[in-house]
This record gives sequence, C-alpha cells and structure tokens, in this order.
Amino acid sequence: MTESLTTTQKTHHRNLDDAANAVLLLAVFIGIWQLVFMLGIWPKVSLPSPAMVTESFSRIVWNHSLPVSIGVTLARLVGAFAISMALGMLIGLGMIRFKGFGKTLNSFSAGLLSFPSIAWVPFSILLIGFNEFGIMFVVIMSSIFSIMISTYSSIRNIPPLYLDAAKNMGAKGFALFRHVTIPAATPSLIIGLRQAWSFAWHAIIGAEILMSILGLGHILSVGREFLDMSQVIASMITIFAIGLLVDRLILYKVEERVRRKWGLDFHR
Repeated sequence: MTESLTTTQKTHHRNLDDAANAVLLLAVFIGIWQLVFMLGIWPKVSLPSPAMVTESFSRIVWNHSLPVSIGVTLARLVGAFAISMALGMLIGLGMIRFKGFGKTLNSFSAGLLSFPSIAWVPFSILLIGFNEFGIMFVVIMSSIFSIMISTYSSIRNIPPLYLDAAKNMGAKGFALFRHVTIPAATPSLIIGLRQAWSFAWHAIIGAEILMSILGLGHILSVGREFLDMSQVIASMITIFAIGLLVDRLILYKVEERVRRKWGLDFHR
C-alpha cells in the first residue's frame, strides 16, 4: 500500500513539474512574440500581436465556426483512423503469417511511409472526388503503412525465449497468440499507433485545406485567402493544441498504463 502510494505521489509530482515547465515555456514564447511585435520587425498584417490573435480566436469561437470545424475534423479523423487501425493490423498479421509476403510488403510500406501525405490529395480528387470519402482516403493512406509496419515489427521482434517458454508449458495456437504474442507486442505497437496518429493528423489538415468547405483546415485556408494572419495563427494554435492534448491525454496515458501492466515502467 505504501509503495503504491509513493508511486502515485511520484507520478503526481512528475505531472505537476511537466505542467509547470509547459506554462513557463508558453509564457516565454508569448513574451518573445510580443517583443518582436513591438519592435515592428514585420508589419502587423504579417505578424499580429498575441492580443490580436486572441481577438480573432474569440471571433471564430463566438460565430461557432471553430467549434463546428473541430467537431467535423475530429469525426473525419476518428472514422478514418479506425479504418486504418483495423486494416493495418489485419495486413500486419498477414505479413507475419506469410513470411515472403511480409518481407516484401515491409520494404514497400517503408517506401510509402516517406510519401508526403499532401501528395495523396490530387490522386484522391481524381479517383474519388471532393467529398468525405476522398478526405478519409488521404488520411487512411497516410497512416495505414505505419500501422502495418508497427504490427509486423512488434510481433516479429518478440524475444523467441518468450514463445519457446510458452510452448514448453503447453501453449499453442490461439492461446499462444492471446496470452503471449499480444501482451509482448502491445507496448511497441502502441508507440507505432502514436506515430500513425501524428501522420493522420497531418493528413486531415492538409486534405481539408484543399478538399473541404468545413473543418480546421478550411478555417486555415480562409484566413490565408483573406490575408487574415490572426485567423491563420489562431487556427494553427488550435491544431497544435488538439494534437498535443490527444497525444498526451489519451495515447500517452494508454501507453503508460500498458507499460505498467506488463512491468515495463522504469520511471518509478
């Protein structure tokens, strides 16, 4: 009980330290930004002040364009990423089952992983058109290869000692997969999913800039077209904040919980 309480306290203090560092970094950044604005290095139309960006942010919140856009973007992203996860893991398992196929597709996927997500947009427009499915296609193609490689590598890199020990104790077939393979591969797989999420987040914004009349990417595009740098920066801050919050409050927490469950948390 005492050890558990001590671990909880350490985790709490670590979270407070991280929050304090984040606040300090944000304050320094805003201070430098305000100083550069006051020095007049760039005209106001090119670099607005923090107060001007805050005013623009308030405007797009009160006219409901920002909340609606956030909802639309996240709905598209969740649907597309769920499809990427299902297909990517399924194909990754197939790569493990058929070794020759897996080795070839692993190299092929690594090449496509370096393919810029924005480059899928023209292909999607011509193949599918300016619609929801076209946007989701860009997101899927930008993230699925990372999930495939992560699934393939996570299972392939399981120490043979684990599998041999389980087989010697009578585990085989689905029981071996369920009780040994999945637990051993999960921590590494979750790291791959975090990376795939970042690819998907980049892709959805780029696709919305060019293919949509709704979403965070569209707000960014409108600000660019009307030379409204305050709106551009406000939308950029929103995109950054959402990406950071999803990663730290959801994906990172899941990874930490899995690591603690399987005894891989070394920061106690």
